Amino acid sequence: MSTKYRKILKKLQPKEKKPKEKPEKVGKDYFLIVIMMVTIVFMILGWPYFETLNRGLYLTLTLALVTTYIRRHAKLTEKQDYWIEKVSQISIGLSIVFFAILAYYQHFAD
Repeated sequence: MSTKYRKILKKLQPKEKKPKEKPEKVGKDYFLIVIMMVTIVFMILGWPYFETLNRGLYLTLTLALVTTYIRRHAKLTEKQDYWIEKVSQISIGLSIVFFAILAYYQHFAD
């Protein structure tokens, strides 16, 4: 009797199996590495020919790419991750601002 009771209970209320949490597999990010290297090469080769705004644009763009790579691959604490994320967001924002100013000067300013 008790075995039938247990079988009925198992059918009605099956035990919840906890899925095993697999560690996140981080990709190699070859594309991100290539873009970082191309940006650094352009920055090194073009440094004497760049104006101040172009230098700022390339520096902030490189900083944004490096912080993105760091966030994806480094084992950071919550506080470090928070600050790296903020630096990345600020550098992306500054890159956009520098790009907008440069586009304005090249196409609309007299």
